[in-house]
Order: sequence, then C-alpha cells, then structure tokens
Amino acid sequence: MVWRTNLGERILQGTEAEVYLTAVQHLIEHLEDSRDFDEIEVKTGDRIFDNANINQKIVLLHTCLIALLNPAISAPPLTNVTEAAAYYPFAFLKLRVGDEIMMGKEEWSEEDEEIKFYYRHLIWKAFEQHLLPAWQAGIEEFEPNEELDNFNDRSDDLDLWRTMIDELADRIFWDRDWQIKVHDFESPNDLDESLRLEEYFTNHLPLVSKKQVAVVVAEIENWQLVENE
Repeated sequence: MVWRTNLGERILQGTEAEVYLTAVQHLIEHLEDSRDFDEIEVKTGDRIFDNANINQKIVLLHTCLIALLNPAISAPPLTNVTEAAAYYPFAFLKLRVGDEIMMGKEEWSEEDEEIKFYYRHLIWKAFEQHLLPAWQAGIEEFEPNEELDNFNDRSDDLDLWRTMIDELADRIFWDRDWQIKVHDFESPNDLDESLRLEEYFTNHLPLVSKKQVAVVVAEIENWQLVENE
C-alpha cells in the first residue's frame, strides 16, 4: 500500500525521502527538547493536532513517516489529525530556515558553513530536482523574475524559501483541509458535503504509552534510507 498524494499513489523516494526523514528526525529531537516548555513553537494550523501532547505527536509522526517511506505499510485514514502530522515536518523546516537566516545576520554568529546553511542546503536538493525546472519555466503560479535569478542555496529570501517548502508539501497533499477552522461553522451540516469534510474531521488522538514512544523514537532515529529510495 502507498500514500495517495497529489502526484498519485506513491511513497517518497530519493531527495524527497531524504528531506522528509531528516526533518522528522530533527523534529523529534526538537520535541524532546521542548518537554519542559508550555508552548510548542511549531504549528500546523490544526487545533486538535497542535494541542496534542508531545508523545501523541511523536506517534502520529511515526505513523505518517512509515507510510510515506515504506511501500509495505498501509497509509492511515486521512483525517485532519493525520494530515496535520504529515505536514508537521514542513512547518518545522519553515521555522528552521527562518532561524538560520536570522542567526546568519547576527554579527556575532561564527557558525561554520555546514551549520550556517544546513537546512537550506538540505531543502535545495529536493527543490533543484523537483521544482526548479518548473519555476524557471514559469509553470503554475510562480513566474520567473529577478528574485529567482538571484536565488540559490544560501539565499536569505525567507518568502521564497517558504514558498519552496509549501510547494514540496503540495507534492504530497491535495489541499490544506486540516487548516479549515471547523469551530467557525455553526454545525457539521454547514460543511460542504461534496467535499465529505464531515467524515474528514476528528477529535480523536491516539492513546500512547512511554514504552511505545521510546520504540518509535528509536526507529525514527535509526532509520536508514536504502539506495533505491
């Protein structure tokens, strides 16, 4: 079984898989480091997922990761919670690129090149392979201009980086239904039934144990991509 993406039923491979797995691995570390904080700074736009506890987020991340990278794993039912979890690594990449750009502008920053541009170099690999040709040709919404001519893997143009990350995410998602604010509707009947959103939204979050979290964290941290991925 494979994930039903915007580009058909598939798993992530090559640079897409590398970027996604690396983002998840770093996000897990970020979540573990955030256990003593009241506020988690990475948001997906889905209230249920964003208010989940760290252990629940880790298990949901693992559920999406294995389905997106392993063709033997069935994709989970697509709900606001699972899609928010699948999008979570992209939201994290936006945050980290913003941090990189901000830190790089500080006069006291003495980071070496590998650290200073780490996330931009990582994302650029997938961008160059999957998006750059379309951007250069002016396909879809992005038109080639002087900004793109000066855009490279060291660019400080945060808006373009965010656009790039969103378009990489769009290769997985049909839309951003999980960001619809259900509480803005007076009743479920007010949702567009043609989109079947009444079956999409859920308040359910998994019940997880510390042992389960330890197992999935170890699996994520030690995941190795094989050659043909």
